[in-house]
Amino acid sequence: MKKLIISLLCFGGLLFGGVINPQSSHAAAYSLKVFPKVLRHTWYHYDGHGRYDQITFGYKHYRMHNFYEKWDVYNGKIHYRNLKATRISHHPNWTFATPVYYHRMHWTNIYGWNQSAGDGDYYGVKIRRYHGHRVRVMSEAGGADIWTDSHYYATRKVAKALGNKHFPGVLYYPKI
Repeated sequence: MKKLIISLLCFGGLLFGGVINPQSSHAAAYSLKVFPKVLRHTWYHYDGHGRYDQITFGYKHYRMHNFYEKWDVYNGKIHYRNLKATRISHHPNWTFATPVYYHRMHWTNIYGWNQSAGDGDYYGVKIRRYHGHRVRVMSEAGGADIWTDSHYYATRKVAKALGNKHFPGVLYYPKI
């Protein structure tokens, strides 16, 4: 009898509520005016081929210097946005950021101002352990379930030493 009730409740939940996106319960109610202090730093990622990707977060500005077939540089600035507004002005070069708590981690989600699809990019900093040492790690993530795709570190030396290390308890992009 107990199994029947649980089965009916699960079926009813799927029928009437659909599958709940885990982010929907953690969706931000406001936009950030400035980046969190923990992010404000220059972060390095070693790609294993002698190149260092770099992301620098300031008070409102950020700069990405990445290699993907060629070097790309992107400079951005976050703007405050009323998330409850029904009309949004057109600013193709603007971005905004929202706070998200998911996978036991605080993330900053950066979107394009007029972005109509996608989840944006997520950045979060957490202290991780590596051979008994505490290391500040900035994770870069994306996708529907906030999958981590790379880690950045506070110095080039640590970035080269740790490279593409996978840490326990982190949700990474599924291997195809």
